[in-house]
Amino acid sequence: MVGAGILGLALANVISSLCKSKITILEQEAKPALHTSSRNTGKVHAPFIYHPEKKRVWAKAALYGYQFWKNYCEANKIPFEEDGVLEVATDADSAKILSFHLDWGIKNGLNYDEIKLLDQNEVKMIEPHVKCHQAILCKKDASVDYGQITRLLANHFLNNDREVKIATLSKVINIKTDRNLDLPGIIEYQNMDGNAVRQMKFDFLINASGSNALNVMNTTKIEHGYQDLFFLGEYWIAPSKYNNLTRRSIYSIPQFHQFPFLDPHWIIRTNGHREIGPNACPVFSPYGYDKLNNLKEFFPKLYKLTLGEHRINKSILRKEMFNLVATEALSSVSKRYMIKRVKKFLPSIEAKDFTIRGTSGIRANIIDKNGDFISSPIFKLHNNVLHILNYNSPGATGVFPIAYALVFKLVDKGILRYNNNGIEQRKLTNLTPFDEKLIENCRKEIEVEFK
Repeated sequence: MVGAGILGLALANVISSLCKSKITILEQEAKPALHTSSRNTGKVHAPFIYHPEKKRVWAKAALYGYQFWKNYCEANKIPFEEDGVLEVATDADSAKILSFHLDWGIKNGLNYDEIKLLDQNEVKMIEPHVKCHQAILCKKDASVDYGQITRLLANHFLNNDREVKIATLSKVINIKTDRNLDLPGIIEYQNMDGNAVRQMKFDFLINASGSNALNVMNTTKIEHGYQDLFFLGEYWIAPSKYNNLTRRSIYSIPQFHQFPFLDPHWIIRTNGHREIGPNACPVFSPYGYDKLNNLKEFFPKLYKLTLGEHRINKSILRKEMFNLVATEALSSVSKRYMIKRVKKFLPSIEAKDFTIRGTSGIRANIIDKNGDFISSPIFKLHNNVLHILNYNSPGATGVFPIAYALVFKLVDKGILRYNNNGIEQRKLTNLTPFDEKLIENCRKEIEVEFK
């Protein structure tokens, strides 16, 4: 396995529980969960933003993922705040989208008492400081600390009998495979504390390295038409005077519907912070949190996009993309502009009160040769390696249902084998509590496709 983020650790958890496997996870950082797994909004999302037919798999993953995390957090005594969310429309045009979301939420499995449409007067009754035309109130939406959860998942492997090892400071530099699946593959990785290059044989490899997944896949020399674009999501922490401004997180309808981004929100975190964010400022590296790193990676990234082996055509430079880049770059440079976007529905906040930045995170989006964004995760199976690209939605919310779906698929293809000729669902102390009905729902309703 490559990557000790929340996706890699969820997969290792499921595989080691159900199958006969010895697992080694290569992680290039000194600790698990130092990037996207810890740098996010911390929301367990309800599935009302997914089209019930076009996005059925991701809707079901989010629906069942909610219960997975609720079970897990209760079993391990960590915060799972069922605080709900309000999605607001500030004008009549965006209110039309709310009607779709309400219908999608019901079709995706939410109950009528879990999601409803409110007019502006009804909103005022529950959130007096919110200004909007209409809103959706969804009660089945929660806040967690995914970084804490991911670190706990990693610690489980140190305290039980399953054969899972995490090798930190191990950066993958090359992967060699053969069409003959009976032959082991070879992965070369650099030991970052001593820069020594080591080799390891594997029967099957999963590349779950998040924002770096395409770079890892490129070491295998697979032919493909993908490029990745990176977007930095920044946050501002609200002062304590705003702690009682709302009872729940407030989201707005995205400004750019053609791109898979969200406008800045008002976020309530489990640590008590209220934050504004994220935006989506273009950067040039999966680790481009600072200006120096981005400057260093600017020309290499520009070469890859325009002249490299997997270059794309000029359609990425279309007007919509320019508008997105300009708007999000402005929100990064100007605190006032970013907070103004939230001020549309929370008019009482003032930009001058926000003086502390929150923890930023990076989202990697895959685009095709035409410069079009790919909205769903990509599961590319080549020889004896599964590459997971573009895993943004359903993100951390749906990671366990997706992990189960992937393992079921790999078993069906004969790549993995169940323990004792069947599914052994062990309930280990302080480990993920297995709910047989929930797992069976994942088996029946979540079917992932390999490319």
